[in-house]
Amino acid sequence: MIVEELWQELEALNPRDVAVRAIADYDEEKGTFAITVFNRRYVVDVKNRTVIVPDNTRRSGMLDEVILHYLSHADDVPLANNLVSPNQLTDGSFFFRGGHELPLPKLAEKYGADLDKFVEKGLQLGGERTEFGDAAVKLKLFPRVPVIFALWKKDEEFDSEARVILDSSIEQQMSLYGVFLSLLFSIGQMLSD
Repeated sequence: MIVEELWQELEALNPRDVAVRAIADYDEEKGTFAITVFNRRYVVDVKNRTVIVPDNTRRSGMLDEVILHYLSHADDVPLANNLVSPNQLTDGSFFFRGGHELPLPKLAEKYGADLDKFVEKGLQLGGERTEFGDAAVKLKLFPRVPVIFALWKKDEEFDSEARVILDSSIEQQMSLYGVFLSLLFSIGQMLSD
C-alpha cells in the first residue's frame, strides 16, 4: 500500500531535517510533526501512523497520502516566482492526461456563474484574492506549495473555465504523482460544501 510505504519513508528520515525542509514543527518528545495545510494545523504521529485533523475538519480520503508525500519529499528551496501550469512541469504534458487529468471542469461548472462564491470558498481555505482570469484565489496548500485557482465566467462565446497555476519550485517539493494528488486534494477542498 502506498500510504504504508510513505510512512516507512518518513520514518527513515532525520525528523529535524524533515521539519526544516517542510517548514513543519517537530516535537521530539512525542515524535510528531505539526504541519499547516490550508491554514489549518495537522499533527502527524509517525510512531502511531496517524494524522490528527483539527477540530471541525472533515477528513479527506487522500489527506494522509498528500501530507506524507510532502513531508517525505519537501526541499528547503525558495519559491522560484515562475508561474506555470501543471503541463509545463517537467514531463507534465505527458503526465496530466487520461487517468491523471485534473477535474478542473468541475470547478468551472460549480462556480462559473458565481465568482463571489468561488472567491469566498478560497478565502475559507485561508487563501487570498489574486489577479488572474475573472476571479482567482491563491491558496497555501503547504508552507512551500502555493496553488492558484483562476476562473473565467461563462459568456455568450465561451463556457466557464478553471485553471490551476503553480510556482515551478513545486518540482523540488514533490514528484509529479505528488503534485497530482495534491491538486486533486485541493480541487476537492474547493468543491466541498
